[in-house]
Amino acid sequence: MANTTFNGPVRSEAGFKVINKDSTSGAITETGVNINSTGQLVSLGTRKIQTFAISLADTNAAATTYADNDVLVELGELNTDHPDALVTASKFFIHKVVLGITTAAASDANSLANLQLSATSGTATNSGISSGTEIVGAGVASFNPRISATDSVTEIDIDLDATAGTYHVFEPNITAAIASKNLYLGAGSTCDTALTAFRGTLEIEYSVF
Repeated sequence: MANTTFNGPVRSEAGFKVINKDSTSGAITETGVNINSTGQLVSLGTRKIQTFAISLADTNAAATTYADNDVLVELGELNTDHPDALVTASKFFIHKVVLGITTAAASDANSLANLQLSATSGTATNSGISSGTEIVGAGVASFNPRISATDSVTEIDIDLDATAGTYHVFEPNITAAIASKNLYLGAGSTCDTALTAFRGTLEIEYSVF
């Protein structure tokens, strides 16, 4: 098909992907440029920005105390696609995480959380995360790009009862296995009924390699 010029927006119900077609074989390959149908994932080559809504309304914290690293909620799946011409990816690299707080948990000391990746999907709330890799939280020693080495300091846990309208920003610069694509918000300590009010938006910037 020849080049086409539109004088209005190009719309698609199922997202947008850029492809290559081999001039000899006709084989179609994807270039790694991808915008999903909801606009919550933008992928350019190996670099991705993905957004998740967080609600803890369906936790059972009102009746049961959560233990450290129990699942609060499964947020979704990170994207593993990349241009076909590259080496098959085996790792995620987590650049930056921003968590904006819309509604804080009720004021309570037991309202800490972390983010973890796992190869297992479907782990229920108030259950232990299966072989989790912590990417945000007090268990993470971030990597300092100025020295290309691990810092001597660790991150803090996410404070779920921070004032509405405030935010957390993390730049862990760490990796996780590509199979561990399922993203969970986990309890950063023992957590209880104060959690259920929490609402927020999570943006994660990452690459695959």
